[in-house]
Amino acid sequence: MRYRITSATLASALLGMGWSIAGHAAPQEVPASADRQATHEFQSPQACRHRWQHNCWKTLFEEDFEDTRPPALKWAADTYPDTMFSDNGSFFQKQGIAPPANAWRATASFGKHHWLTAESYSLSMATPFNSLLAVTDDPSGAKNKVLRLASPAHTDATVIRSTQPLPDKYRISLRVGFADFGDGKPGLNGYDGGESAGPWLTGWDANATVENGFYWLAILDSVPRPHNNTWIHHHRKVTFDSDNNVPTWMEIYNGTSFIASGEMPLMMFGVDGKGQASEYSGKPFIAYSAGAWQPSGSIRAVDSYKPSRWYHVSIERDGNVFKMTVSGDFKYGGPRTTYTATIDAAAKCLWHYNQTPLAADSNCVDNSHYPSLPNEPALWPAGSAWPDYFMFGDPHNNFYEGKVYYDDIRMEVWRD
Repeated sequence: MRYRITSATLASALLGMGWSIAGHAAPQEVPASADRQATHEFQSPQACRHRWQHNCWKTLFEEDFEDTRPPALKWAADTYPDTMFSDNGSFFQKQGIAPPANAWRATASFGKHHWLTAESYSLSMATPFNSLLAVTDDPSGAKNKVLRLASPAHTDATVIRSTQPLPDKYRISLRVGFADFGDGKPGLNGYDGGESAGPWLTGWDANATVENGFYWLAILDSVPRPHNNTWIHHHRKVTFDSDNNVPTWMEIYNGTSFIASGEMPLMMFGVDGKGQASEYSGKPFIAYSAGAWQPSGSIRAVDSYKPSRWYHVSIERDGNVFKMTVSGDFKYGGPRTTYTATIDAAAKCLWHYNQTPLAADSNCVDNSHYPSLPNEPALWPAGSAWPDYFMFGDPHNNFYEGKVYYDDIRMEVWRD
C-alpha cells in the first residue's frame, strides 16, 4: 500500500498507521550554522512544494526543537520488557545471569500527535532527566535549539524512536553531530576507567571501555528501547552507527584502501539474514564502503566522522528497497561528501525486512533456532512479519558514555 496524502486524507493516513490524533557525490555543503530552510532543501530531494503537487515526498511530521519542551519523564522500576536477549530474557536466565535489581526506566511521547517517544534507563532514580535528554543551544553557535542526548554513566541509556510502526514507503531524516562518545584511541576512550559491561557479559568481554559510541539512525524490527548490547544485535534491519573501538576489530576506507582502525568510524550497513547467526552478535553485517556493498561478515566503515561537525543522514524505504544517505565533512572524504547506497532487502534477505507475512517459498525462511534457545521461536519462519521502527541515541545500558546532538527530525511519506 502507498499513502496518498492530501489535506482531506491526512487524518485517515495517520489513523491507518496507528497514530493517535488529539558512491561519493559532491553536493553543495551546508555549513553547521546554516538555517533550517537550507538544511531541508539539502536533505529532501523530490519534496512536495505545493499542496497540489504529486509524485513527491510529503512531510508528515518534523521536529526542530524550537518550541518543544522535553517530554515529561518519570522513573519507574524496570519491568524488564521484551524477551530472549533482553535484560531478563531467556538467553541470560539459562546462564544464571540476573539483571540489576535497582534498574529504572522512564518513557514518554512528545511532538505533534506524539509521533516521537523517548525512553531512558538508569541504575539510579536520582539521575536527573536533563542530564540524559535536554533541548539546548546548537553547539555550532548557530541561533537555534537542538536535542542533546547524553549518558553520564555507561549504565545510562536514552533512545528516541517512532511511537508507531512506519508505513511501507517512508523517508526518515535528521541532523546528527558534535559527538563525544570516545575516540577509539588507546587510553580511556571517553570513559572514566574501569567500567564493566556486566552482568550480561563476563570475563574480557566485560571491559566496557574497549567500545564507545552511539547510533546515528537505525531501523529496528521491534520497539526500540535501552537494553544490554546483545539485544539490539538481534533487531537491526539497516543502521548508521559509530563504535569507537580499541584494540580495533574493524577497517575504515581511507579513499584508497582499507586500514585497521576503530577511530570515529561511521558504519553503514544492513544485516545479512542468510548469514550464520551468533547468539551474542546476531547475524553478520553487509556493510557499505568503498563505493560498494562489502562481503557479508566484513566490518568496514564508510569513513571517519569529525567530532565538531553536523551531518545529514536519511533512511528511505520503498517497498523492499532501502536507500541510505549521509552527507557532511568526513576525515577521508572531505567537506563535501555524500555516501548513498541502495539495497534490495528481499533479494539480499536483509534480516526481518518483511513488514508483511513471509511467503512459505521465500529464500529467506529460516526455521533454525539459537542453540541455547531451542524452545524459542524459529529465527525467521514463514508467516512471520516484522514492523519498522526508527531509532537514534544510545541504546546500550552496559556500554557507551558521552553525549551527541540531534536536530531537524523529519518523517516523509510518498504522495502519488
